[in-house]
Amino acid sequence: MQRHTHFTALGIVLVAVNMRLPITAIPPIIHDLQRASGLSATVAGLLTSIPLLTFAIFSSVFTKASQRWGTSHVLLFAFLILSLGAGFRVLPQVVALLLGTFLIGLGIDGGNVIIPAIIKERMPEHPTRGVSLYTTSMVLMSSLATGVVGLLTTKYSLTTTMTGLFLLSLVSVIGCLLLLGDHSAETRPAAKAEPRLPRSIWTDRLAWLITLFFGLQALLYYSLVTWMPTIFQSVGYTPTVAAMLVTILQLACLACALLTPLFANSKGGKRFMLAVIGLGFGCGSVGVLLPIHTLIMGGLLALLMGIASGFSFNLAIIFFTQKTSNGRETIEVSGMAQTFGYLFATVGPFSFGLLKSWQGSWQSTLIICLVLAITIFITGRLIERQETVFQDQP
Repeated sequence: MQRHTHFTALGIVLVAVNMRLPITAIPPIIHDLQRASGLSATVAGLLTSIPLLTFAIFSSVFTKASQRWGTSHVLLFAFLILSLGAGFRVLPQVVALLLGTFLIGLGIDGGNVIIPAIIKERMPEHPTRGVSLYTTSMVLMSSLATGVVGLLTTKYSLTTTMTGLFLLSLVSVIGCLLLLGDHSAETRPAAKAEPRLPRSIWTDRLAWLITLFFGLQALLYYSLVTWMPTIFQSVGYTPTVAAMLVTILQLACLACALLTPLFANSKGGKRFMLAVIGLGFGCGSVGVLLPIHTLIMGGLLALLMGIASGFSFNLAIIFFTQKTSNGRETIEVSGMAQTFGYLFATVGPFSFGLLKSWQGSWQSTLIICLVLAITIFITGRLIERQETVFQDQP
């Protein structure tokens, strides 16, 4: 059993390597891609928005597919698709870039939906440890990609860099093969024939609360990462300092992935995390409106928002595993939450930018972030008061 757990943990880490990296690696080299392929600025924006739309549209498809063919088999198929997409992006052509980005989004979506269920099935004794391994690897590789890919393109060619990203995608295929070879979950009697869900997950109140929680954290994270550099510059920070502050925000997410297991196994710990999430998103956002724009103040605000983002994402994944009774329920809740969550994430940055255009300032947007911070805190507390989905089923 210990050997199976080690294989599962290694498989989860290797799969997580490509859960954000293929998306975050693109912005630093977007101008190189435009020069090489003739991509317009408008179409170039699709290279980051297409994956989010894919997450929203296809999550339910992966939910159904995994129930029919098994989680590990569908996960392997998803990452073979991702590697195919990474291969297409090596070609300096607009159609190849867009098709490759779509396939990468499809593959990552499979991982988004399925990995929480695999953690639930394969690591039932230590689900928070599994979540921490998953999110730490994902955020670490994402952060490294943002800093390293641009340097590689400067030293080598764009084609060499894109080929390297393709080869790196195969690491996650190896991780899927490790998970495919781990049949420890299937040997447990409960996993041989999980009971049918008592009713549709779409009618369960707790499932909708978890969906709202996941959606709010996704909306806030992607909106803040998109607009905070501009917001920081609007209050007097230089572009270089603004970029550094957003880097602090992302690194704080990594620290939270490591700290999550310390708090997540007790109600008191999760209440602490929820309080930090509410204060971090709320105070971090409206704090920008204060007439104090020193480097220390900016760093503190970025740290608050980053900690809130890190804890909220990790806690959302933990809710998938702790508020469900078996792998089938986990994947149902995961698919439902991520379908709506990434719709929120797609709409958020656009809506925030539109509101700024209407108002002429970021004040209303930042106040909305405060309202959303209060909402995500209340939602999390409501989730904590219930045991599992379908608990009110007679």
